[in-house]
Parts: sequence; C-alpha cells; structure tokens
Amino acid sequence: MKKILFVLMMVAAAVAAKAEIGEWALGGQFVYACKSEMPGVGIHFKSNYSHAWRSTLSANYYFKKHGVTRYDLNVEQNYLFEVGEKVRLYPLVGATFAYWHMDDIDIDVAGTHFGVDGDDQARFGANVGAGIDYLIGDHLILNGEVKYQFMKDARQVLLGVGVAYRF
Repeated sequence: MKKILFVLMMVAAAVAAKAEIGEWALGGQFVYACKSEMPGVGIHFKSNYSHAWRSTLSANYYFKKHGVTRYDLNVEQNYLFEVGEKVRLYPLVGATFAYWHMDDIDIDVAGTHFGVDGDDQARFGANVGAGIDYLIGDHLILNGEVKYQFMKDARQVLLGVGVAYRF
C-alpha cells in the first residue's frame, strides 16, 4: 500500500511539473523531528498548478544525535484555502522516503573492546498534516507546517518553519 501511495504521489508531482506552472516558490526551512528530538534544515520547492492545488517537493537533513544522522525526501499535495488577503491554510498529504545512518561505535569497558558496525535504515511512508502560508509583499512567504509521518517502526510528528521566495 505504501509503495502504491508513493508511486501515485510521484505521478501527481510529474503531472504538476508538466502542467502550465502558475506561482512557484523556492525556499529553506528549519525542521524538528519530535519523537527522535532531532532538529534539522531543509529545502523545498512549491508549484501551484491551479488556483487551489499545489505540489511540494522537499529534502531535509537532521543533525547528528547519538551517532545517528537522518535524511528525508517528501512529495506532497496541498489544497490551499485563502483565509485572508495574505494568509493561506492547507491540508497536506504525501509520500516520504527516510534514511538513517548510524556511525560505527567503539567502546572500551573494563579493558575489553567492543565494536558496533554502523547500520543504515531506509523506509517509505506517508505524510498527513496541515500548514499555513503568510505572504510578505509580492515575493516572500513565511511558512509553518505540522505533519505526521507514517512509516514502519518510525512514526513521528515533524514540525517545520520556513521562508520561500515566490516567482
């Protein structure tokens, strides 16, 4: 089911990219993975392919904690609700690919050496959440998001705050 959802979201993103692009934006964001308590940074590309529908592609890097580094790639669909002249709210649904890398660990205990080889984990999953855009002038967008990632053995809430330049 997860792979089917991922393929459908990739097709939707490809269709959106092929369509006549209206507004699009490129920006950066600060992210926080709540369960693992890992802050990070990311980039995102947002493209409106109708007045209310938008595709978002994002990539995030989470700073190393306890020898573990995390990355994720996301493709999402947003439905924009104009709340005011400068405010848009949106639900989001999408697919994610997350990757974790654990460093090799060497431990000496009471004169005995133990070594643990690093391990890599990768998971496909789904994102569900909501966000808000605040338009500053003609070209800047402040953005906030909260989303829940559903992945085997790795479910958690992600928070994001960012800024983007609108073209």
